[in-house]
Amino acid sequence: MIKNILVIGSGWLGLSLAKELKKQGFTVKSTTTTPTKEIIGSGNMPTIVHFDSHNADYKKLASDAFDLIIITIPPKRTDNDYLLQLMTLHELTLTLGIKNLIFISSTSVWGECTGKVVEQTPMTPITDSAKAMVAFEEFINTQTNYQATTIKLAGLVGGTRHPGRFLAGKKNVGSPYAPVNMVVRDDVIGIVLAVITQNQWQQSFIACAPSHPTREAFYTTAAKRLGLEPATFAHVQPEITGKLIDASSTKKQLNYQYQYNDLMQWLEQ
Repeated sequence: MIKNILVIGSGWLGLSLAKELKKQGFTVKSTTTTPTKEIIGSGNMPTIVHFDSHNADYKKLASDAFDLIIITIPPKRTDNDYLLQLMTLHELTLTLGIKNLIFISSTSVWGECTGKVVEQTPMTPITDSAKAMVAFEEFINTQTNYQATTIKLAGLVGGTRHPGRFLAGKKNVGSPYAPVNMVVRDDVIGIVLAVITQNQWQQSFIACAPSHPTREAFYTTAAKRLGLEPATFAHVQPEITGKLIDASSTKKQLNYQYQYNDLMQWLEQ
């Protein structure tokens, strides 16, 4: 049974996830590379420790017996050693004897795929960061010292990350009719909790809201909700259809009910 959890990363997703895990009764430590976040947990706050996977000092965490490690650190735009960071966290998992691992990945691993994408669709990464995610997922799936599950996230929204700012004021934006693939942070946390409580290991899941409004409809409404100038879209032929991330298999396997099933309704809230 999982009781003690180590969350790697105290960013926009990681800290909110760690807080909710603690609220649900787990013992949680969350890491940060920012020393100013070093505070001792109280109430619903996890214990936060300074840990840099670039220069890992395992001794800071070695006194704890963790059942699960959750990797929430995204690649940095100026960082080309993301895979090395991830492999350092694999070594940490082995060093601490952790038996379960959740890797938070991204639907960017499907690169320029078009049409419907599901969990079993072959990954076609384009960027270095996406290639690193694919390589790490494939690597952890071969491990025998721990069981790993990967959750690929669609575009993230929620909290201070409002999509109304994403395209506001831009001109001649392409693909107005392409489907939007996004997920609200609360639902990402809900899916992580479902994986933990159901012991869904050695799996590959997707977190993406079931609704897929068009880019034009979604971003126009989002900008207006913030009182910002909506983007203008270029209606040219042939229209680029883009990809539609279908996470219905994950939803069914986890018996998960999205809190924000309809993205347009979420905007109105």
